[in-house]
Amino acid sequence: MPWYGWAYLTLLCLIGAGGFVAGLRGGHARLAVLQLAAITVLAWGVALYFRGEGAGVAYGLALLCAIAVLAYKSFADTRIADRERIAPAGRLGVALGQLLLVPGALLGALAFWAQRGV
Repeated sequence: MPWYGWAYLTLLCLIGAGGFVAGLRGGHARLAVLQLAAITVLAWGVALYFRGEGAGVAYGLALLCAIAVLAYKSFADTRIADRERIAPAGRLGVALGQLLLVPGALLGALAFWAQRGV
């Protein structure tokens, strides 16, 4: 796997760990665990893509669920930010963290697509 693949996996791990700790501190343990599982699915897809391996139907379903969980988490973060009056810098940090998850979803989809032979 190339160095940028490892760098992105490290970044995903940091985002996942940070979101997990923030969720636990905020009292949203169930959502924190779901987000950690979703980011794990994205990291798995990145690893599959960079290793040149395909992903099966089970991974495709897991990827869809992960994207749904992350979308739900995004809406929950927006509601929390509105309610707690988070500073613009904090909102920007949350938005950038969520934006950095998009390439992981795309690489996972490409790994699934490669397995399908399309």
